Amino acid sequence: MQTSTDSPPPSPTREIGNNSASNMHTTSTESPTPSPTRDVSNSTDLVRDVILWKRKNLSVLTLLGATAIWLALEVYEFKFVALFSWMSMLAIAFLFFWGNIHRLLGKEPVDMSAMYISEESTMAMGTKIRECVENCLRLIFSVSAEKEWLVFAGTVASLGLISVVASYFDLLTLLYFGVVVGLTGPFVYVKYEHKIKEWGLQVRVRYQRCYATVVQRVKEMKNKLHGIKNKLQEKKRKKTE
Repeated sequence: MQTSTDSPPPSPTREIGNNSASNMHTTSTESPTPSPTRDVSNSTDLVRDVILWKRKNLSVLTLLGATAIWLALEVYEFKFVALFSWMSMLAIAFLFFWGNIHRLLGKEPVDMSAMYISEESTMAMGTKIRECVENCLRLIFSVSAEKEWLVFAGTVASLGLISVVASYFDLLTLLYFGVVVGLTGPFVYVKYEHKIKEWGLQVRVRYQRCYATVVQRVKEMKNKLHGIKNKLQEKKRKKTE
């Protein structure tokens, strides 16, 4: 009776177990994937949320801060440099105590390496600035060079209204009003968007009607003047004949 010296073939389950064990070993030795970093471009979303009052705490803090600065500079007549120095000292002292308290409690400091400015956000910001400059240049050209009388009259009237309003207020008050309007205007528009659009459509229809009547009156006046001019020319011809 012969005995075989060959070893039996390994079972497939054992190979699968060895492969899975080796895969687990390799994955355990690999470095963990870094957490996704946060781009500073998300600050635009934060500003949008603050303006639209989606983050009410930040919106209220912004409004209260602007009001406090306006009261301190305008009503109590503090100097801007002195107020800025006091605010900077308070901020530095708060950060100093906050960092020391975190260190005493054994907590890790805030990791600021996750914040960065990506190339895409920089390019997008540059594109927006270029578009704003191009739109301003087009508006200036349309007002000054092209014969658009309505745009010219509207621009002159707007600048005159701004000059009249600015004569009663200083720059600080105008900036404060700008902050208040910026925090209330978009919110009111989003909340009552349907009614505002209906009112704007009615105003636009009335404006088009008035514009059409004015244009028609001007044409009638031109035709009358042209007729009077032709009559005068005919009379001169008759006299000369």
